[in-house]
Amino acid sequence: MRKSLARSTAFGAAVIVSLLSFSAGAPVFAETAQANFSTKHIAMAVPLNGVVHAEQDMGRKTFVVSKTVIHATPEKLFEIITDYTNAVKYFTNLTDCQVLSEKNGVKNVRFHAKASGIMKLDYVLAIDQSKPGRIEWTHVKGSFKANEGYWQFSPVDNGKSTLVTYAKHVQPGFFAPKIFVHKTLKDTAENIFRDLRRTAEAPRVAQDTSLKVVK
Repeated sequence: MRKSLARSTAFGAAVIVSLLSFSAGAPVFAETAQANFSTKHIAMAVPLNGVVHAEQDMGRKTFVVSKTVIHATPEKLFEIITDYTNAVKYFTNLTDCQVLSEKNGVKNVRFHAKASGIMKLDYVLAIDQSKPGRIEWTHVKGSFKANEGYWQFSPVDNGKSTLVTYAKHVQPGFFAPKIFVHKTLKDTAENIFRDLRRTAEAPRVAQDTSLKVVK
């Protein structure tokens, strides 16, 4: 009992350390590289099961930052996210995904997605996956006026699990209240995390504690 409690406490502490170490991180995009980013730390207590959201200003843009813990290694999660050929198998919001080109470590990837069950989206992102444990993207063309963000994969529990950060700034190509856009981004993040968790986490065999060993 004490060993289990100690492990849980250590796991929680590792999550907090990962949060603090990431607090100064901000995406560096060509469009905003010279902006004065707000790097004030957002206090986000990430539960071992569940998702937390916050809004953070970076330059003149507001990003919705979503975090969760997934019981898989950062390397495995990175591999799944960048497996564009099989993306439709992993993520339920996608209907098609194609790599159009690659230059200097940046891939132009076209996505066909569905939103709210009826809206169809078609857009191209420039995705930079050259940084360890981090993926950044910017908008090239398509359904959005602006679409940029990043993934961050921070190891916890001795690398067996990952604190996953998904941050995104979007401007639709039509008028929509900011509160509606941010609510949609939060819902989308939770759906993506759900799909990622289902794909990445190894099946767990439930233990029947009612069985007793008879000597």
